[in-house]
Amino acid sequence: MDEQGDDTLSPKIWLSDRISKGVKLGLENCTEMLIRLGNPEKKFPSVHVAGTNGKGSLCANLSALAAENKLIVGFFSSPHLIFVEERARINGRPVDSKIFDKHLNSVMNASQIEPVIETTYFETTFLTTMLVFADAEIDIAIMETGLGGRLDATRLVNASVCAITTISHDHSEILGDTLAEIASEKAGIYRPNIPLFSLYHKDIEVRNVIKKIAGNDLKWFKPMSNNGWEISKNFAKMIAKYLGWQILDYQVIWPGRSIDSIKWIENKKCIVSAAHNIESIENDIQFIDEKHVMLLGMTKKSNLEDTLKEFKNYSNCCYSIITEPSGGRNPPVPSEEIISKLKIVGFDKLESINNTIDAFKKIELKSKQLDSSVLIIGSIYLIGDIMNYIAKRDNLNLYDLLTIH
Repeated sequence: MDEQGDDTLSPKIWLSDRISKGVKLGLENCTEMLIRLGNPEKKFPSVHVAGTNGKGSLCANLSALAAENKLIVGFFSSPHLIFVEERARINGRPVDSKIFDKHLNSVMNASQIEPVIETTYFETTFLTTMLVFADAEIDIAIMETGLGGRLDATRLVNASVCAITTISHDHSEILGDTLAEIASEKAGIYRPNIPLFSLYHKDIEVRNVIKKIAGNDLKWFKPMSNNGWEISKNFAKMIAKYLGWQILDYQVIWPGRSIDSIKWIENKKCIVSAAHNIESIENDIQFIDEKHVMLLGMTKKSNLEDTLKEFKNYSNCCYSIITEPSGGRNPPVPSEEIISKLKIVGFDKLESINNTIDAFKKIELKSKQLDSSVLIIGSIYLIGDIMNYIAKRDNLNLYDLLTIH
């Protein structure tokens, strides 16, 4: 087999074909694939993080702290904003596409050994990232769980520390109907005799489930703030202290994850949030207390009506444009469907513009007309669409823009 696997199929095309394989929880595929690849995941220790919300933010803060401690740190996350290499970061920067493709080619070739293993898109990016990290001889990996924990491919890493962020209703059709069931799946990242740091949960059943699984290895983190990003920073510092790292100053700028003002619109405060479920929307909008215009787009979800109810009595928004993000495993929610549900909770100044870039240009114009700041919120694919446009508009290097620390 030649360098590209065969004469017709390139690794990136093969990776795109993985999207049709959907979501598959289970460790069988990746266990065998890692053996075929020489078990790269065993060549470095990992911090393994699960949770409904906040796991990416915790991982980003841990990655930044590790880098400040002069460690070579790998960071695996999903989904990506613009290009797949974002899922495999070294010291905060997406890995070079040639390096990623080299290791993706190895994964493709390994999968085609008889018996052929049909990996999912997520599994494939995980396996590729393990090769990237091993090749880079990283000191430690920060691993964000994809879905759940117990049966997620990331469960196969060599974890020296595990952590759980929030537990709330999301992907209930896969993880379970009750918070206790969801907690059990996420706490499945626990390994015997390895510390499991967990955000202290108000729900006693959730706490009992985690305690039953981790026993004396459980270490609770009780936050002093209700700001999600501040919680992630302080949680990261607790874990860093356990690992023996110095707590040094650092900065993380991750559009959509860190709630910072971004200079995407001249002379206007622009907040970008990838909040897309009940808990994350509730957290992010509580801290936006000035008058603003909103650009909102979401991908399909089972509890859309309940999710949009979080915008009830949301009086700081003076105009909203609803759009339809591209990309992603699920299709976008039709803008008119979102508008109809927002009207029920009291919104009246609403406009539908399905093209995300046209919608961004219009919200930019509205912010200047109404002398207001801007909130862009919803699907991470909406953020990716706009960021890609910003990079082209301002002639920016996407790798620089996507380097988070």
